[in-house]
Formats: sequence, C-alpha cells, structure tokens
Amino acid sequence: MENTECHCQGLMTKRAMNINIRRGGDDYFLNRLFSYLNSELDGTIHSIKPLRGNVYLVDTQDSRFILKGYQELRKLKIQEAFTSSLRHAGFDSSYKFLRMKSILPFQGLYYGCIEYLKQQEKRFDYGTQSERDEGVALLSKFHDHSGLLVPSFTGMLPKADLARKWQHRKDEFTKNLPVVHFYVNSAVTNEILGWAEVSLSRFSALKTELEQEQPTILHGDVAHHNFLRAKGGKLYLIDFDLISIGPRAYDMLQYANRILPYLDWNFDSLKKIFYFKKWLRYESFLYGLLYPADILREWNRLVREQNPIPPIRLSPLVDMTINQFQQRKKFLADVQSELAK
Repeated sequence: MENTECHCQGLMTKRAMNINIRRGGDDYFLNRLFSYLNSELDGTIHSIKPLRGNVYLVDTQDSRFILKGYQELRKLKIQEAFTSSLRHAGFDSSYKFLRMKSILPFQGLYYGCIEYLKQQEKRFDYGTQSERDEGVALLSKFHDHSGLLVPSFTGMLPKADLARKWQHRKDEFTKNLPVVHFYVNSAVTNEILGWAEVSLSRFSALKTELEQEQPTILHGDVAHHNFLRAKGGKLYLIDFDLISIGPRAYDMLQYANRILPYLDWNFDSLKKIFYFKKWLRYESFLYGLLYPADILREWNRLVREQNPIPPIRLSPLVDMTINQFQQRKKFLADVQSELAK
C-alpha cells in the first residue's frame, strides 16, 4: 500500500502544466477539469488519467490520489462519513477520503479525493480457492464492523430489497429478449427464466428467515474488481457506492453467484467453503442460489449500454449463457436435492 497525504487543502491558483491521457476520453473536458483542480487545490498537478466513469488517477508534485465524482453532494458526504466511520469501527482494510477545506463542484458533479492504494501487478481474482476464501473472509469481517454502524446510518441508506431488485432484473431481461434471441435460442432463455421465476417466488416467500438476523451495512457489489491487493500483499475492499442496510446473507448470495463459475457450478465445492456453511442451512438462501443473477445482469447491461453490441463483450456472455448451461442445470438439480432433504 502506498500511504499518501493529498495536498487537496485550501484554495490556491496554480498554473496548469500537462495532462497525461493514456486512454479514451473527452480532451476538452479533461483540460477544463485539470485547470479547475489546479485553481482549487494546493500543490501542482502534473497529470490526470481517466480510469473509469467519473474516476481519475491524479499525480501531483508530492502525491498521488484518486479523484471521484458524484452526482449529488449528499452521496459524496455519505461516502466520506461511511469510510471514516468504518475506519473508526476498526476496519482498516479499505481506503479513506482525504480531508478537504472546500467542496469541489465541477460541471454537475461533486468531486472527492480518495487515498491511493498501490496494487500488485497480479490483481485479485476468483480463479484460485485461496483468493476466494480470502475474499469471503474479508467480506465477513466487513459485515462485522459495518454492522456496528447501522444505527448511525439508518435513514441515510436505503433498506436492501433483493427480491424487488431481482424482479426488476427479470422484467428488464424479458423486455430484452428480442435482442437476446439474435444470439441465444429461445429454448435456453425460457429455461433460464423458469429458474428465475421459481427462485424469486420461493425466495420472496421465505426471505423473512434471513431478515431475522441482525442487519448490517451491505457492500452491494462484491465483484472481483472491488477487492484490491495492495503492494504489501494486504487485501482491501473498495467502492461503497451501492451500500444499503440488510441481512448479510444478501452479500453472501451475490458472492456465491460470482464465484460459482470458477467452481464449475459444483455445489459440493461451495459447501466446503466455511463462510457458506451457516447460510446453506436456510431454504431461502438455497432458493436464492437458483436465481441466474449473472446472466440477467450482464445481458441487461449489454443491451442497455451497447448499440451495436461489440463482439469482444458478446463472446464471454454467450459462453456464460450457453456453454455453462449444462453445468448450471446440474447445479440446480443438486440444490433442489438439498432442499428435498
């Protein structure tokens, strides 16, 4: 980890130097943002590199930090408060926002400076059992600490409603079927929707057993890229844009869905992971495992964002939908056998 202190304090007009653009982006916007930051922040900015969306890597004469834009000032303030409170609650495996003397509004967004964590060259992924185990252990540790913050953030954060989210995802996928059927046979999509309907119906009826657990603050997006392996080897959990309040089982369901392709959809392999043993005793959790969250999510995203659909993104999605189909059917049969016990 590279522990940086950002000279993002105070107001000082600086002369712009250069912008380092290594990937696509709006050059005019970056020039304006570069000039704006040089006029508002202490220290001379040397370069701004777009990372994704409204996220940038900023190098100054003395430090490096992440600049992130939010559509609402309230959202930025919640992120600042949550990461600070999380650190005070004893969870040190994440970043912190750097203290600012002034708000940074620019072209409709509000920007915050985030501590830069230097990654190892080999990034975290779900491809090995050791990393899958480490990731779920860190997520569980996060829940232990974020649960302490529920009273302070009730009213600020939404209440998690996984059944409603899944219903909306299924409805969107159904509307997208005319596009999906250009690439996937309707017999396959009919069966996938059948899995979703059974899962959603039974999960909705039984989810109160999960909600009896003490609520915590959920991460909401446990994709591999939100786990960061720092230079020293320590694993960090990052990006809290989707935090909500609810039972930790909801994050665990999402984590299971993320790692199952790496387990070849083998239910016995999932059962061997310590942190899932408790949850696999709940019928609602088992029915939740049947929901094809990844297929529906990725098709909806692709149809929503891409027109025309690029082959480089289409190929892995078709593989997920068709080539893993028989493995998923076997997984569903194994889960249903577990439910029948």
